[in-house]
Amino acid sequence: MKHISALFRLAPPVIVSLLLSLLTACAGASFHAGPAPTIERSANWVVAPLLNNTATPYAGQRAAQLVSALLAQRGVGAVQVATAPADAGGLPIDNGAGAEEAAKAFALQQHARYLVRGSVDEWTYKIGLDGQPAVSFTVSVVDLESDKVIWTGAASASGGSRQGVAVLAQETLDRLTARLMGK
Repeated sequence: MKHISALFRLAPPVIVSLLLSLLTACAGASFHAGPAPTIERSANWVVAPLLNNTATPYAGQRAAQLVSALLAQRGVGAVQVATAPADAGGLPIDNGAGAEEAAKAFALQQHARYLVRGSVDEWTYKIGLDGQPAVSFTVSVVDLESDKVIWTGAASASGGSRQGVAVLAQETLDRLTARLMGK
């Protein structure tokens, strides 16, 4: 009986300590987006490789593939990812700025209604003992019929030390595409 009463006396400080450690280890996120536009869901969409403003090779192409899959999952009509221009070297030497114009030309060839473009501004693990993942994106949608941007959004997030950067990127882009679709 003595052992049980001693356990109950220790329980509140242990619980408080655990809760505090969980709160300090929580991830953070920031999402900003315009109101959901009126879109034609059955229209053709093209996703351009996102500009890669990071030191991570191919982050823009990886993010574009995620956006494409998430849009398709949300019931958007035909979604295609525009391929990035061929790179003679092994790694891209720029941030993919030429790919956006090529993607717009491809979208017009495919008679797409919407072009999704944007940037990857962070795709990394923070330096430190935990190596927490961190991602940051901007995304915009262009209505190719009017050649006007009809929606923009930005999102940044940092995750927990046991989370992968690709998982965090997918979760972050999922929340951003949900805002695009008005959810």
